[in-house]
Amino acid sequence: MSWKSILSGRVCVFTLAIAVVLSHVPGHLAWGATKVLGLRHWSAPTCTRVVVDLSGEAEFSTSCSSRPPQVTVGLKKSTMEGRDRVFRIQDTLVSQVRLSLDPPNGVRLTLELKREGLTHHAFLLPRVDDRPVRLVIDVENPTLGQQVQEERRTIQRDKGGESRVVVIDPGHGGEDPGAIGPRGTMEKDVVLSIARVLRRRLGQIPGIRAFLTRDGDYFLELRQRVRIAKEYGADLFVSLHADASPNPGTRGASVYCLSLKGATDEAARILAERENASDLVGGVRLGGDQDLSTILLDMVQTQTINDSLRCGGIVLRELGNVQGIKFPAPRQAGFRVLKAPDVPSILVEVGFMSNPEEEALLRSAAFQERIAHSLERAAVLFLGQPGPEPPPREAHVDGPKPKQRTHVVRRGENLAHIAGLYNTSVGEIRKANQMKDLSHIQPGQRIVIP
Repeated sequence: MSWKSILSGRVCVFTLAIAVVLSHVPGHLAWGATKVLGLRHWSAPTCTRVVVDLSGEAEFSTSCSSRPPQVTVGLKKSTMEGRDRVFRIQDTLVSQVRLSLDPPNGVRLTLELKREGLTHHAFLLPRVDDRPVRLVIDVENPTLGQQVQEERRTIQRDKGGESRVVVIDPGHGGEDPGAIGPRGTMEKDVVLSIARVLRRRLGQIPGIRAFLTRDGDYFLELRQRVRIAKEYGADLFVSLHADASPNPGTRGASVYCLSLKGATDEAARILAERENASDLVGGVRLGGDQDLSTILLDMVQTQTINDSLRCGGIVLRELGNVQGIKFPAPRQAGFRVLKAPDVPSILVEVGFMSNPEEEALLRSAAFQERIAHSLERAAVLFLGQPGPEPPPREAHVDGPKPKQRTHVVRRGENLAHIAGLYNTSVGEIRKANQMKDLSHIQPGQRIVIP
């Protein structure tokens, strides 16, 4: 027998052995299968969200039955470690979720529902930052959802001419924790606590009613937060957040308003991008809804932005009594959560979670009360003063503003000479007067001295 024959025979035997081994490998352990990494759930008043972490993309199908009421999701070419598992939820919509192998090569999720008549949606979220691919299953009660919407509209219809409605929006929630401090404090928890205190304080003022967009640890889409404010007929919308920075020394509160023409500075643009990305983290299924920016009414929106800026200035003055201020005036950028066309809307960053000292303050119930007190005062001043903004009633963090100085240019004077008179610089004078051409100034011209 030649060596080629011997080699050929051994190859055939080896190949047959591999085939025999593979034939005994269970389908759910097949190479390249998507792995189920974990499962979480969140409960909102009208929706239960189940989130499944996956090692990669996976095909899935859904089905439902009424006896017993349940939703089944089948993941194809998937696997999981360990035995079947049961996750007890026991909220108003879902009793539990069963996670089990579905031979020959899949994983099955069974959501046991509390009642019939519920709807469900399932969709995949791509990788975002350090988060894996996620399968999201939403179980909703459409009847209750309609009732809640009608209750909000009733509040709007019953609102008298003198009464005002404030809608407070605690940012993030559920899958989206927001900024996380060095001690593990989550932005979503801090702003919800402050929002609840602010609601209580505003509710004690005659003529003002206050409501929250979320009153628990669950996620709301940005456009849903805007919609809630409109359904209530809000006279003011306040979205509460806490900032973060790579520099742990950065601190202070700030206020942001909407801009339709671009951000006032790079920092505002970056913050808007980060806050707008909340939908990607929290989980929003893609759809054909028209973006709010395409339906804004320019004249109404411009007046609304002006009112928002006025409110933001009052908020900064009041916050300055209890907290350092990062920017002395409201910044502007394209924040999606502020795009209600006819509702004055502001986004308040109450401090920096990334700063250890401010994280400790924001964890404190006493400090949260002081922040809420400042926001309450600002809301009352804004809603109670439809005309020009009243003068400050208390000194704020930067002290009283000096009276603006001006100088009338005399013949023979130049900017260097004027700067020397007032102990300032040519650059500061140019900046204060928005001068682009410094070739000459005219006698009789009045210029602002910074």
